Parts: sequence; C-alpha cells; structure tokens
Amino acid sequence: MMEIRNAALDSFLKSFAFSGLLSLSCAILAAPHAWALLKGFDAFELLHLAYNLTVAFLFLIRTRPSLVSMNLLHWMVALLTSFSGFFFVRKGSNPSASLLLAGDILIGTGVLFAFAAALVLGRSFDLFPALRRVKTQYVYQIVRHPIYLSALVLRLGYVLKNPSLYHAALLLVVVVLYDRRAKYEEDVLSHDRSYRDYLRQVKYR
Repeated sequence: MMEIRNAALDSFLKSFAFSGLLSLSCAILAAPHAWALLKGFDAFELLHLAYNLTVAFLFLIRTRPSLVSMNLLHWMVALLTSFSGFFFVRKGSNPSASLLLAGDILIGTGVLFAFAAALVLGRSFDLFPALRRVKTQYVYQIVRHPIYLSALVLRLGYVLKNPSLYHAALLLVVVVLYDRRAKYEEDVLSHDRSYRDYLRQVKYR
C-alpha cells in the first residue's frame, strides 16, 4: 500500500545528488542559528548550529544504501517528524522559573544526545528508512532510536518553556508519529539479520 515502483526514483534516492540536496537543506536550516550567534552568544544556538552542520556533513559522506523504502507513507512520516519543530511556536505565556530551567535542561540534553547518536551513525545517517551498515554501539545499546528519543526530549523541553494546550496536543501527535517512523524504519532494517539480532538484544525503541 502506497508503495512506489519507479527504478529511476529508487536510483535517485540512493544517489550522491540526493545526498547533496539533503546536505544543502541542513545547511539552510543551520543559517538562522548562525545569524542568532552573530547577534550574541547563546549556548543552545551553538548546539543547534553544530548539530545541523554535522548532519549536513554526514549526508555528504554517507554510503550508498542497499535498500531504500519506496513507501510514500514512510516518506511523509519521516518528513513530518523531521520538520515538526516548525509547528511549535513561541507563546506569550510566562512560565515559572522552574519550568524554564527544566525546559532548558531537556533541550540541551536532547541536542547533545542527538549529536552523539548522529556521530555513532556516521555514514549510515539517513532521512528515509534505508538499509546501510547497522550500528549498535554506544547510545544504540540503550535505545534503538536515540535520535528520535532526543527529538522528543527536545520538543518536551520546548513545551515546558512555552506551555499551552496546543503544544501539549501537538507533542502527543509527534510522539505517535515518531513511534510509527521507528516501526517503519525497523521494517526496512530487519532485512538485515544482524539488525534482527539487535532487536532482540535492545528492547526499548
């Protein structure tokens, strides 16, 4: 269902040209953080800048996958979750100092954990579900999808800093979507026997 059968598109998704487009997109997303740093130092802006530039570099050097999901639903969920941060907006509410502190801690933790997970993935990094060399070291011994967990922790931190019913409801939707994204990715990676062994070893998604 929603499977696209197109050899040319499959080849493009595995190509360096597509990797270059993804890298350019990450570089563009990094630009606002660089601009903010020019106005004044901010540790969180620096972390976001470093993460986006690292991901841009990883897209450029990633290896060619042996298999890429051609399911349109998989792509839609991957894109929605990846760019879900844009749906979280700054509200005019005034949260308590404790909520602001908790939010800052979660955001910082989320970015650092995602940074570590991205470095472990290295040349296996991707946007859509794809089969490359399976990575199981370090943070991947704790949970199977540390980057997705990091994204949820970061968004929870943002909700604490900008509390509203809208953000709470949006966070619940994003949690469900990330769970689906993890499941779709595991369906593709399970074509590799070593990943099936990994699923049995690490219980937490």
